[in-house]
Amino acid sequence: MSASSRIARSTGVLALATGLSRILGFVRDLLLAGLFGTTAQAQAFVVAFRLPNLLRDLVAEGAVTSAFVPVLSWYRAKGEPGEFWRLSQALLTRLLVLLCALGLSGALGAPFIVRLIAPGFAAEPEKFALTVRLTRILFPFITLVGLWAYFMGLLNSLRHFAVPALGPAILNMAMIAACLWFVPRADPGVVALTVGVMIGGAIQLAIQLPVAVRLGFRWAWRWRHPGSKEILRLLGPRMVGSGVYQVSVLVDTALASLSAVVGQGAVAALYFANRLVQLPLAVFGTASAQASLPLLSEQAAHGDLTAFHATLLSVIRMVGFVVIPSAVGLMVLAFPIIGGLFERGAFDHGATVMTAQALLCYAPGLLAFSLSKSLTGAFYALRETRAPVRLAVEAMVLNALLSVALMWPLRIMGLALAASVTNTINGYRLLRRMEERLDRPILGLVRGSLARMTAASLLMGVGCRLLWQHAGAALPPWLGLPLVIAAGCLLYAAACRLIGVQELSSVFRWLRHQATTPSVADDR
Repeated sequence: MSASSRIARSTGVLALATGLSRILGFVRDLLLAGLFGTTAQAQAFVVAFRLPNLLRDLVAEGAVTSAFVPVLSWYRAKGEPGEFWRLSQALLTRLLVLLCALGLSGALGAPFIVRLIAPGFAAEPEKFALTVRLTRILFPFITLVGLWAYFMGLLNSLRHFAVPALGPAILNMAMIAACLWFVPRADPGVVALTVGVMIGGAIQLAIQLPVAVRLGFRWAWRWRHPGSKEILRLLGPRMVGSGVYQVSVLVDTALASLSAVVGQGAVAALYFANRLVQLPLAVFGTASAQASLPLLSEQAAHGDLTAFHATLLSVIRMVGFVVIPSAVGLMVLAFPIIGGLFERGAFDHGATVMTAQALLCYAPGLLAFSLSKSLTGAFYALRETRAPVRLAVEAMVLNALLSVALMWPLRIMGLALAASVTNTINGYRLLRRMEERLDRPILGLVRGSLARMTAASLLMGVGCRLLWQHAGAALPPWLGLPLVIAAGCLLYAAACRLIGVQELSSVFRWLRHQATTPSVADDR
């Protein structure tokens, strides 16, 4: 099986699982919007959940997978199964100690944490007290999700993607259950939601354990292994690189809490807008990066930079084919999407306008952010940490400066626009640095494909806008939006065929292959 086919197959598994998670996530967000809108309870939950999410990426999903998978894949590629499992035991021991310490520290330091990440809440004692209470409940979530991420990295290095990818769907189902049955019976209801998060975190960890044991994992308290030094060398910079993005999110949260400048409810509005942008990013951008990492790591371990370069080009084209039309669609249909999905209950028309404005400015940076994830993973597959971390830190500083500069004239739109501009600049710089590292062109080889995809996406966007204005708006949102989006997919496919986007044929071949091949859970 070719490299591109292997990645496409793994990406398909991840995309399906992630798609399920995002659908459930939308159901969850619809319930959250209806129950809490952009009120104090919603803002308290968003802030309380923000720092555990930062640490999840800092020491869990992003850092663990990007640091663990390249080294574990190297041992696997070299045919050393005994060392592979001994290394995995040492990694789990160290990670468990770190995660337990972080969970306890966060729960004890909740008041200081809330003052740091939402200084505007200090002027509202009830909102501040509720946020502290939620933070104390949610912070140990980092321990659960960190262990889940460890087993995800372990199973991904063995080319097992399906069960780990179902973890977020499990978490969303637990939150949905809490919204439906426990939130209406609790006072305040948002406390019941945080308990649902903790239960979901425990379940998503538990479902991976039988698979890991079946594949050969056995628990043993092991602290030392030669491979641990290499992973720690990668993990430190990767934690910084992952944390930089989350710190930028925290900066935006702190600035959005200044309601006198950006508007009341901006914290929750940014959250809901970001959730929509994360749908195509997670379903395909992040899935492609995650699926390609083991293969890129193995190619790097064998020193096959020609194959590594070809794999990376395939990933960039696949990401562009899906993400570019997604970004255009989100911009063209921003107001109908937000209004149709969320405008009910406590989520009023003012919240719709604010959230749609943020979405409109987030969407242009979607391609760059997706490519940045793939390129950063490629750097770590090469065991190079300095360049992506340095660029990420510089991007964080630029984002903070732009956010402060743009929030005054553009309010909430300024915060979202700053993120898009920063992501675009960072993605371009990563691409150029990778060209230098491989001593091979990348942008010149994909520029034509991306330009054709953009042209096809713009044609699709014009068609979607006209369809919404003349037909979709007259229908109920639950019917009009899906019809316009489905028509947009057909328009995009037709435009790709007209313009000559070669990736369309690759997608059709992959779909035919999937239809004629017995279903498999993983790419191994």
